[in-house]
Parts: sequence; structure tokens; C-alpha cells
Amino acid sequence: MLRRLASLGTALALGALALAAVPAAADENLQPVVVVMDYSSSMLEKDADNSGTSRIDAAKKATKHLIDNAPEGAHMGLVAYGSKTPKQCDDIRTLHKPGPVDKKAYAKTIDSLEAVGETPIGASLLHAAKDMEDIKGQKAIILVSDGEENCSKPPACEAAKDLAERGINLTVHTIGFKVNATARKQLECIAQATGGSYVDADNAEDLQEELVGQTLRAFQGYTVAGTPVSGGEQLFEAPDLQPGQFVDTLERGETKSWVSEDGSIKYYKLEAIEPGERLHFAATMIPDQRNVGANLWKNGRVEVQLVNGQGERCASETSNSVDAAEVGRPIAAYTHSPEFKVDQSHGCYSDGSGQLYAKVIRQGELQKDQPMQVELLYVREPAVDPTLLGAETKDRDRPQAVEVTGKATPVTGGSSFNDAKAVDSGTAYADSVLPSEARYYKVHVGNGQKLNVRMTSGNNKDSGTNMASLRVYSSLRGIVDMLGDRSISSSKTDTTITRNMETAVDQSNRDGRVGEDAYLAGDYYVVVYSHTWKDKSNGVPFTYSLALDVTGTEQPFAGAAPVFEAEQAQQSAQASADGQEQRPTDSQGEQGSSEEASTSVQSSDPQALVIDNAGASANRPKWPWFLGGLLIGGGGIAVVGFLFRHRATTRSE
Repeated sequence: MLRRLASLGTALALGALALAAVPAAADENLQPVVVVMDYSSSMLEKDADNSGTSRIDAAKKATKHLIDNAPEGAHMGLVAYGSKTPKQCDDIRTLHKPGPVDKKAYAKTIDSLEAVGETPIGASLLHAAKDMEDIKGQKAIILVSDGEENCSKPPACEAAKDLAERGINLTVHTIGFKVNATARKQLECIAQATGGSYVDADNAEDLQEELVGQTLRAFQGYTVAGTPVSGGEQLFEAPDLQPGQFVDTLERGETKSWVSEDGSIKYYKLEAIEPGERLHFAATMIPDQRNVGANLWKNGRVEVQLVNGQGERCASETSNSVDAAEVGRPIAAYTHSPEFKVDQSHGCYSDGSGQLYAKVIRQGELQKDQPMQVELLYVREPAVDPTLLGAETKDRDRPQAVEVTGKATPVTGGSSFNDAKAVDSGTAYADSVLPSEARYYKVHVGNGQKLNVRMTSGNNKDSGTNMASLRVYSSLRGIVDMLGDRSISSSKTDTTITRNMETAVDQSNRDGRVGEDAYLAGDYYVVVYSHTWKDKSNGVPFTYSLALDVTGTEQPFAGAAPVFEAEQAQQSAQASADGQEQRPTDSQGEQGSSEEASTSVQSSDPQALVIDNAGASANRPKWPWFLGGLLIGGGGIAVVGFLFRHRATTRSE
């Protein structure tokens, strides 16, 4: 279980050092942590296990377990209350301020403490928060307590609410160690007030597991991004959307998977499509990654449909079905609009309006009574001149080796599409993934290039996860079909798998059978996620190395204009039509009526209109990936990617 913390500590090491000095960068959105430990006299009770271990000895062991496997540079602090003076409510000490972990020093300090004092929880929270006041960005406190507060100046829940109201990006997670109902209610209130979580630990083993688990959530959790929106429950209640990234909530799952059809449904009105254009829509549903072992085999998925004003389905895609054994795996569905012809007399566009709506459906019993956030990605693709396209690729390429050499560089992958770690071709990286977790990386793949990925496992026989899988997603969050095996069992040491794109990125494959899911250049996501089909995990991470090789020379697309960024979006969109009239959109700022502007939902971050934010080199050709570029926005995401052919199906890759 402690090797689980090794991965966790890596996240802390790479992300928290930056957080201590400056606001977190998008690809290092990891959190420093202060662990607050209870050393009150009640911890002397010898009921931590059947052998008569005292609660304090179990707590010391769990805390050292947490520290011992933290890698160099891990950013952690320790605070203890009740460890020095009996009957003193101000007995609160900073043992180590947040910073790089000196494992020997931390362990020595912990061993020297005695459980003698009171339980001033509220004051301890404020004390720990003060230790973190110079740290910018997200941060967390992990509070472990075995009883209710008996020194209440201030009361614990009031102190937590005060911290929440300060707006300092601080979350408090709480662990109740053999607590009664009153203490549990108090700890739950603390967690709820700050947006954290509460868990019970009934014995020494549970305490060790939950301390690691809670710290994992503090170090790295799914980073949600997007403009808040509330979808309509009926078609004509749908809010107007403009291209961008948004966040909504799907309140409930199905009573009975795939049968009852009573999961949440939301509708969103998209802009009317013009001949030759494509609209792209993706939904990423976000389960509670802490809820592992509960209803392990209950499944969940999300479906995206594009429908017309009469409710007729025009295109759809359903995500992979995911259960609690792999809740880190992206639950992402993506589809795009079918071709629009003005003179169509039947089918999706028979009314001649080109008006489409997105319909997002939550399916399955996975955490069915828990609301789930869903990220919505809406992208508009201008018309493409078909005379500029070549012949479609007919055959898949042969598999090829990834011959990247050299020592793997330790990194911490992101927790989501939004904070994916930018990585480079020709480099090997070392990382690890914990049970119920996923690691996200992004790499630029240009027109005429192909992504190849090699993954090699370490010695994972003691890992808390049973298997790790590797998949590749487009910037539009659709699965890219890859050659090669995708999974490695934890029982296999030093095992290698290699995954290759079926063919090079080529816009000529936009409607083909080979490469149509990866025909647009841009940032591609490599996602490694774990499978854990145990009721309880020991928390040991699955270690691996990745080597990425982007082969081929990036080529311009014939007739394309330069890549545009946020401030150039309107000009580039107009220029892409070569002087011809461009369809007005509210997202271009000055066009559209004031009434339309007041009712449509726009992505709130203007910097989100940046194409290819993976850090283009000075030598990279600055060509867009299709005529006119993509009009996009939202959440700081660079949005370019592949398009699936429209069809109603469940992904099986």
C-alpha cells in the first residue's frame, strides 16, 4: 500500500514545489498537503486491532507509512495536537511545515510524540491553514481524529466554514478513527464545508488505507474545467451554446442498467449548421473515484446524440461502459454532425434549418444515486474544400517498434484531460498509477505524422491494482483506434506493450475507414488507467515507463491559413473563407443580435481559443489542420482532434 503513496508523492514532488512559490501551471495542478494528527489521550485506547495495538501506535505507523514512500521533493507538512501538555487546549504544534520531506527527520519526530492532551480540532485547522498561507493554488488538509472536539474555541465546523469563506483554495478531508456518531457528524461537517470528503476507519488497517487514500485525493484528483451551464430537461428548454467547454451535472443514473432508461437527460441548443460545416460534441462524465469496492460491478456510461428540432437522432456515440473497478478510466463519448445539404428532402436536415441540439444521457447503475459532473466540449469546424483533399488511406500500417532509448525521466501525469502533462516525442518517462486513478499526458501530432507509444511495467507484484491499460484520445476526447495490446497485468514484471496509430494524420481520411478517428493534427492524449477488482486495495501503485515516438515530418495542409490564437480568431475565421461571406457567430464578438448574445452561453475564458497549446517549437510549421481552423473555446483546452463517422454504437476499443 505504501508504494501507492510513492506515486502519490511523485505527484506532490513535481507539482507542489511550483505551488509553493507561484500559482499552479495547468499541467502541474497538484496539491501540497498538511496532515493533522490526533495525539489526544483517548488515542491510548488499545483497540486498534485484535492484538491490542493502541490507537496512537496505529496512527504513528500509518503516518510513517505515508511518509516513508514519498519520493524526494514531496511537499508535505505535519501538525499534531495534544502531543505535549495535558489539559491544554492550545497544545497545537507544527512538526514540519509544508515542504520537501526529510523522511528520517519526519519519522523520528513522529516516534517521539506521546498522546497526552485534548482535542482542539477547530483551532488545529486554523493552525494548519496558517502554515499554508503562502502557498498559492489548490492545497489540502488531512485531519485524523478518534473523537469529538472537547476544546471548541472556535468550534470545528465553524472553523471549517471560516476557511471556506476565505476563498483560499483549501480543502479539508477528514478520517474518523473508531469514532462515535457525534464525532462522525462533526468530521462530516468539516469536510462538507470545505468541499472535502469524510471516511471511517474502524481499525489499524483501515486507518493506514484511508490515510493513503485521502492523501491521494489531496495530491491529485480529477480537475474539472469549463463554464457552468444547466441543460434543459426537454428539447425546447435547451440553453443556447456557442463553441467552448462547459460543465453541467447529471443528477442520477438508471434504476436498472440499460433497461429502465430513467437516467438524467440534458439538452443543449447548438448553432445552426451551414453546408460543408461540422459540429463536434463530446461529454466526459466524472464519477467519484473514491467509491471503489462499493457495488464493484455496477456499470455506467454516457451517450451523446445530435438531434434536430423534431427530436430525430442525426448522430450518436456511447462511451465505454465503466464499473467501479476502473473509475479512473475516462467515461467520454464523442460524435459529430452528418453532412448538411440544403436541398435534402428527408432525414436529419429535411426542415432546411440546419438546427441541431446535443442530447446527453446518463446510463447505468454506477453510483446511480450520486450526481455526476459532466464536461461538455463543443467545437465548430468550417467547411473544407474537397478539391484540396487527396485519396483516402485504404490499408492500416504495419506495427512498428518504438526505439526511444535513454533513462526515463520521472514525471507526474495529469489527473484529467484539462491538466494533462505535456510530453515530447523521443523521450521516455517514468510514472505510476494508483487504484481508481488515471494519468493523462498530451503530445503534439502534426499533419503527416503518427503517434507510437511504448509502455513497460515495473515490478508490480505487490501493486494494489490488478492491471493497467493505455489508450489514446483525440483532442475532441474520442478514442483513437490503435494497433497493439493495451493492457499489462500487475503479475507481469518488465513487460512491454507497443501501440501505433493505424496511419499518419491526414485530413483526406476525414470520411474514410482507416484513420478517420485521427485525421486532424493537434494535441493527442495518452491515458494510463488502473483496473482494481478487489474490495480493498493495499494502496501500492502500478509503476511503468512510457516512451513516445511521433514519426514523420509535419506537413502543411494545402491552401491552409496560419494557425490563429484567441485574438486572431475572428480575423482568421473570416480570412479562411478567402474573402467570401462567413456565417456570423456570437462567439466572434461583434456579430449577432443583442437578444441572441443575452441567451447564449459562452465559454468564459478567452484564452481558451488557443490552438495547439502543447508548446510548439520555433521550427514547427504553423499551419492549421483544416481550411479556416477550428472555432473553439473553454477551460484552457487546446481543441483539435479526430472525427468519428456518425453512427450509433458503443466503443469497444
